[in-house]
Amino acid sequence: MKTTLIIGITAATATAMFGVAGPASAFTFGTNGISFDSDQEVRFNFGSSNGAFQSTLKIFEVLTSGAVQSVDNGVVFEEVKASDNGSKKGYLGTLGNAVQMVNNTFTFLAGKVYTLGLVSTYNGKNVGNVYSTSSLNHAGLQRSVFGSTGGTEGIALQGANLLKAGNPFSGPVAIAFEDIKWASADGDFNDFAVTAEAVPEPLTMGGLALGAAGLAAARRSRKRRTTEA
Repeated sequence: MKTTLIIGITAATATAMFGVAGPASAFTFGTNGISFDSDQEVRFNFGSSNGAFQSTLKIFEVLTSGAVQSVDNGVVFEEVKASDNGSKKGYLGTLGNAVQMVNNTFTFLAGKVYTLGLVSTYNGKNVGNVYSTSSLNHAGLQRSVFGSTGGTEGIALQGANLLKAGNPFSGPVAIAFEDIKWASADGDFNDFAVTAEAVPEPLTMGGLALGAAGLAAARRSRKRRTTEA
């Protein structure tokens, strides 16, 4: 009986002390859109930027009309110049040099549909936006891949059509963009790359209290068994 009690308390303690909320029961995270059935915070980390375009990665809400709308705190990373050292380094942009972090965490609200958008300029002129949601792009072209940081500069990424979704609850998901909206793009999908990962819900105070109580009870039971022995 005592053994059963200890095992039960230990399991409850482990859940309270180390467990986190499981993934949303339903979510979409890919080229068909981004949505969750409960409010979900996601953390973004920068990978790299290639090419001469100067880009800003933003989060947009997709309205029922199909239009996209800017959201508060939706700017994630911003390229303050086209690259670190121009063409000398292949137009590579890195965080802290060409690229600055603006807001790398964002809470996606339950029931809303979102998309990531890459807003780009070239020599100060707008060259159009591309979106992680394919249906929002010119002619419905796929302009992002999920699960890859892209391919070799100037060479089309093989299998890009298979890289259309990821699970942010199982670890960081690489997301990479082709920044030219027209069909004439090279398709290397390495022009702007980030990772995205769901942030676990913090333990509640109630859960911490339960964990502390469980540990104390387990210690008392072990002490009693040692004394009885």
